[in-house]
Amino acid sequence: MFIKNVRALPLSCSMENPIMDSFCYTDQRNLVLVKIETDEGLVGYGEAAGYGGSLLATTTVIEKELKPLLIGEDPFSREKIWEKIYKKYYQHGRGGILIGAMSGVDIALWDLIGKIVNQPVYKLLGSYTNRIRAYASCGFYVEGKGLKELAEEMKEAVDKGFTAVKMKVGRTPSISNSRLSIVPHGDCCNTSIEEDIERVKVVRETIGNDVDLLLDANNAWDLNTAIKIARAIEKYNIYYIEEPVLTEDREASAALAAATMIPIAGYETAYTRYEFKDLITMKAIDIVQPDVVWSGGITECIKIAAIASSYHFPVIPHSFSSALCLAANLHFVASIPNGEMIELDINKNPFREELIKENINIDSQGYISLSDKPGLGVTVNEEVIKKYIIDEKYL
Repeated sequence: MFIKNVRALPLSCSMENPIMDSFCYTDQRNLVLVKIETDEGLVGYGEAAGYGGSLLATTTVIEKELKPLLIGEDPFSREKIWEKIYKKYYQHGRGGILIGAMSGVDIALWDLIGKIVNQPVYKLLGSYTNRIRAYASCGFYVEGKGLKELAEEMKEAVDKGFTAVKMKVGRTPSISNSRLSIVPHGDCCNTSIEEDIERVKVVRETIGNDVDLLLDANNAWDLNTAIKIARAIEKYNIYYIEEPVLTEDREASAALAAATMIPIAGYETAYTRYEFKDLITMKAIDIVQPDVVWSGGITECIKIAAIASSYHFPVIPHSFSSALCLAANLHFVASIPNGEMIELDINKNPFREELIKENINIDSQGYISLSDKPGLGVTVNEEVIKKYIIDEKYL
């Protein structure tokens, strides 16, 4: 059996109600699916992160740079394929768009391998558990959403069964390194530091002390601001602060981690075991957050988790995209001994609600159970691909 074809499928849909984090204005949901076909007719699907840039750029990397290295390869040779691509493009692709594209290929290979041997991916990886606690990823900035509406949104998530919820912080233009002055719609939903602290206070009072409260700053703060805010909100029993400072500023993240009792989580915007090794060994983080569609695929995230395990750090993957992304991250985190939770986007998202035929959701205790279906255990809906493909020439 060998790889016969590799295809990139760029999908996009508009959002009726845009959502915002500390700097991004999201009015579209975008993703690039990777479809790998063998000479025997078997198919594996993956997702390549297309965040922050053109879907066509990621599509082109997959079609023009990665595909020629994959045709004719044994799909079981995933380690060889990963190293082959990484070393071939070492001079221009040790992070960013190339690693995102590689991630999609790697996930598709794991899906394919699982289908070939008729086993779910998490069992092939080690099968530590088949049940993972999920946190509700919500609490974004939205036009017209005040403290009352935010509190109601977070309470609704708890009422659905979530035992942990996450909200956004950091949309503050007065911070020294704020990107709000240079990004589209940077003047929408802005807050002061004091208003953000009040938002955290109101949410904690609304959901009570028995629910874990997570915060995500999306790299918004400088060190002094981060320390000031962290010390002001420590009394609200914060489970973690995610990506408080710029990913590149590991010294600042380490200084913050040493200055607060709140655990520091990150960094989804880091790539491969090499960047995560530095974050871990420098004690810039307390909780490790790779994403299999972004950080190098399942193959690479297993290595990241192993480094984290040697320092007794838990792993909570970033997983904010399609249902395929969620499924792949679930299989990853279910296979490792230090997997703690999974992110579950509860904002309206056709690619989570429609892309696969299965329903991935929490049970009454706030956990997601994995099935024993082969591969990633999901069935991609081809009609949804046709509905959202940005150009029919990619079908």
